[in-house]
Amino acid sequence: MLVEREKQFKNYEMMVVFKPLLPDDLRKSIHKEFMDMMEQGGGEVLDVDVWGKRYLSFKIQGHNEGYYIVYNFRGLPKNINEMKRLLQLKQEILRFMIVESDNPGAIGKGIKKKEIEV
Repeated sequence: MLVEREKQFKNYEMMVVFKPLLPDDLRKSIHKEFMDMMEQGGGEVLDVDVWGKRYLSFKIQGHNEGYYIVYNFRGLPKNINEMKRLLQLKQEILRFMIVESDNPGAIGKGIKKKEIEV
């Protein structure tokens, strides 16, 4: 039964680009909300990689820069659409993308979620 459930889980990578002038405490609270959302859906956050502030190739909503965070997680495919819907409602996010990861061996080798400084 446990093996059957494990097969239902898939590996995902999610990149989120926040507005660059967002206060740190607000960005941290949204980050915590994402972490909780992923875990409440039965998933597991494997890795979080904070890229920080970077220039964008083109303006998004009038911004030249964005604050990047990449999440690697395992989750159920049925929860991804709900996660996308909730991300679209966040005004603090310029862009996001969730893709299924082809290389699960590369996931979970970076900064662990307990060591993160968003």
